[in-house]
Amino acid sequence: MTVCLLLVSCGGGPSTTSPSATTSASPSVTPSPSHIAQPGWKTYVSARWGYSIDYPTSWYDVPNHGAPDTQKYFSNENVGAPLQMSASGVYETITIGLNQTEPCAPSWASGMAIRQSPITLDGVSTTRYVVNFTPSGTEASYLAGVWVSHGGSCYGITFQSNNPSARDANLDVADQAIGSFQFGS
Repeated sequence: MTVCLLLVSCGGGPSTTSPSATTSASPSVTPSPSHIAQPGWKTYVSARWGYSIDYPTSWYDVPNHGAPDTQKYFSNENVGAPLQMSASGVYETITIGLNQTEPCAPSWASGMAIRQSPITLDGVSTTRYVVNFTPSGTEASYLAGVWVSHGGSCYGITFQSNNPSARDANLDVADQAIGSFQFGS
């Protein structure tokens, strides 16, 4: 049986990332200590990468399983990878692309988007893309995601499902999480 882990990174299409990816840069900011999670949610703080984000208390803080620490995962199911999710599963990935010189949002996001709308990520205007990623020869993935440049890095937040109905049923959760995101102060 072949298992494939789909990771969405800034500046490119879905790809796998090796643990040897460059992660030596560190931010010069720290997340705001005054942030209070919305009721029924927890706050994850990355002191190393200078951000915080809320996620529902019923969701799981998923281990990286060898992925670089520039990636962070949460899921509404206790799984180790998106392909292990049930039909109602959602897998959230936060990816930081360091020292980005290319446009932050990957070109495939707008090219495959079935919907897009303006949204704000910690005061920075960006676009939320709803994508049906269905390349031939690989597993389909249904995403909602945002990408934004800040401090020379690209921050991407995606919510991946194995079918469009699970993705669409969780767009409110995605929007609340995105709305809670804060860069360091």
